[in-house]
Amino acid sequence: MTSNFDKVISGTSATEARTLKILCVGRICLDIIQTCVQYPSEDSTQRSTDYRWQRGGNASNTCTVLSLIGQPCELLACLSADANVSFMQNDLRKYKIDYSHCPMIKGSGCPVATIILNSSNGSRTIVYHNQGLPDLTLEIFEQLNLEEYSWIHFEGRNTDVVLLVIQYIQSYNKSLNSTSDRMPITISAEFENPSLELMDLLPYVDVAFVSKDFVKNLGFNNMSEVIHNIDQDIKNAIICAWAEEGAIARAPCGTIVQSPAFPPEKVIDTLGAGDTFNAAVIYYLNKSKIEFMRKYKEEAASTSDTNQTEDNVSDNGTAVKRDIEENLDPESLGYDRLKFITETVLQKAIKIGCRIAGAKVGLRGYDNLDVISSDIL
Repeated sequence: MTSNFDKVISGTSATEARTLKILCVGRICLDIIQTCVQYPSEDSTQRSTDYRWQRGGNASNTCTVLSLIGQPCELLACLSADANVSFMQNDLRKYKIDYSHCPMIKGSGCPVATIILNSSNGSRTIVYHNQGLPDLTLEIFEQLNLEEYSWIHFEGRNTDVVLLVIQYIQSYNKSLNSTSDRMPITISAEFENPSLELMDLLPYVDVAFVSKDFVKNLGFNNMSEVIHNIDQDIKNAIICAWAEEGAIARAPCGTIVQSPAFPPEKVIDTLGAGDTFNAAVIYYLNKSKIEFMRKYKEEAASTSDTNQTEDNVSDNGTAVKRDIEENLDPESLGYDRLKFITETVLQKAIKIGCRIAGAKVGLRGYDNLDVISSDIL
């Protein structure tokens, strides 16, 4: 029987390279969006120029973009068993997002975000109400088959539970070895909510997306200041997008890369721009990871098929074997596990993120983002 990993590492087509899913863990909510010519003053009445309902929530939005750019993905979030659940489920199906493990919660309402988009400058103002919907638990997560995923991305919230879930994923990764046909899972998280507790997650994720609002709450005033100072001892990838100034990132080896922003001719809708950036970066990094592992697995197989004795193995063949073992060894340091995130790969990833996010803010919602992103990717 051919495993998912065999499909990933032995094929060369883009379809085969995307066999495994990316899982996004967080929340889903109902966005009620009003577009106005200008932001209304207090205690006033103003007619909107556009109105729509939209499925929202950071993890939910990230899945939407991943699916539009051709990446199979799954959402893990609590769904409220209220009158809005059909709208949510229909929209998830529309975008081909797997939600088969989302628990249905009775007795609490669907979170609602009321959003005013200012068409004169593209700003969005959000008023959010949770309605008592609970967060996910470790027990819910343990029902998943981790072999289905190559990457798991978390919204930064509910820190204690997320830490337990990360420990659970790390235990899975440690069960693998260099000869396993299963794909080690890369862990990423976004740091957006202005909560200092989120810093507890930083040492345990492979890729951290730190938002402008989050780092400002830590006392940083620009993205360069962030990337040069935030937790230098942690050997993971740190990525910081800064709206119209573009994005900056630090690779696991410590190298810093940067990308400008790519604004559209007219800013129409900035809602979900950060989620779009995150999704595009994750897409490219995940693709690079799979290609990296396929390359080294193929080279390892080629080396092992030769009939040379150990003494006759070339220096190059020995180096290839050593590189594979270091990268796939679950006991190795994070830096070794993340060798696929090179300076070149990270530079291209954040540039793609900036370009697709820039294209998105020139659109109403996510209309035509699939067409536009195909030219970028």
